[in-house]
Amino acid sequence: MSPRAAWRLETLGFDAYDYVAGKADWLAFGLPYEGHAILAGGHITTDVATCNLADRLGDVREQLESARFGMLVVLNSEGIVLGRLDLDALNETDDSVEVAEIMYEGPTTVRPSEELGSLTEQMRRADVDGILVTRSDGTLLGMLERRVAQQALEEADDADR
Repeated sequence: MSPRAAWRLETLGFDAYDYVAGKADWLAFGLPYEGHAILAGGHITTDVATCNLADRLGDVREQLESARFGMLVVLNSEGIVLGRLDLDALNETDDSVEVAEIMYEGPTTVRPSEELGSLTEQMRRADVDGILVTRSDGTLLGMLERRVAQQALEEADDADR
């Protein structure tokens, strides 16, 4: 029904668009919404260390050693998540090796539209301290830390009381 509504609004003089991808995609891009849902996108940190496929280990070794989350997220030139480079890469002695050769491909990611309560519970059960958050096109938005998510849920519970 959204195409009809958009056309009708336009005939009434409004600037209207039919967002064909729908509400789920809108939320998956971390775009604004109204409502009371507590979503992952509102609680991410964006200071995630990154590198590129063609980077050499020697060029990112120091950055990896000091990375806040113990890894570098491997991105392409468009900011799409391709993999992750973990601390175990530091065992590699050849600093000329490319990140593409030693990264872990396809890390687990979630969308900013994930409901925080169920996501936090999944993270707890899997004993995961953080998870990458990407838009539906794979673009890195940041990291959701479990402790931050739990704190946000506790604050929401307190506010409801």
